[in-house]
Amino acid sequence: SLVVANGGLGNGVSREELLAALKEMGEVVTLIMHPHKPYAFVTYRSEESARKAHIHLNGEKLQCGENSVTLYLSYVDSVTCKEEAPVTLPEGLVLVEDFVSPEEEALLLAAIDWSSVNDDVTAQKALKHRRVKHYGFEFRYDNNNVDKDKPLTAGIPQECLPVLERCVTNKHINIMPDQLTVNQYEAGQ
Repeated sequence: SLVVANGGLGNGVSREELLAALKEMGEVVTLIMHPHKPYAFVTYRSEESARKAHIHLNGEKLQCGENSVTLYLSYVDSVTCKEEAPVTLPEGLVLVEDFVSPEEEALLLAAIDWSSVNDDVTAQKALKHRRVKHYGFEFRYDNNNVDKDKPLTAGIPQECLPVLERCVTNKHINIMPDQLTVNQYEAGQ
C-alpha cells in the first residue's frame, strides 16, 4: 500500500486520471480518495507493483485537465482509514448502477455542447458549484418550476431519447419528459 500525496480530489486530481496512472504499474486492488483531501491511498495486488509505482511515479507530474500536479508516493504498512460509509439516499431516490453503457455515455456527453451560448435554443447558467444547461424549457430556480409558455427552441437532444425511453419502460419514470436539465460538476464538487 502507498499513500499518494498531492494526488487527491482536494487538489483537482480525478479518480479516473489517478487510477489510469496507477494501473500502468500493476493491478490495483483499492484506491481510496476522500472528498476535499489532497492525498489518496492505493493498494496493489503485489509488492512488485507497489515498488514499480514508487519508483516510476514518485516525483512525476500527472496532467489533470489544464493543470498538472507532482505526485509524491510513500509506503504505508496498511491503509488505516476506511472508505467513506455509503451515502444514505434521500427517500424516493433510486440509484441504478450501470444504467448507461460506456458507448451511450460518450454519445450523451457529445450531445451536450457547453460552448453554445445561444439562449433562445438552450438556457445555460453558471451556478455557484456547477454549470447547468436546460433543454425543452428553462428551469427557474426562483420558483423551482418551468414556464410552460416559454419553450426553448431546442428540445431534448435525440441522443438522450433511448435512455429516457428505457427509463419509462423500466418504470423509473411514468411519462416521457419534455424538459431536461444537465449539470456539469468539476472533480471534487
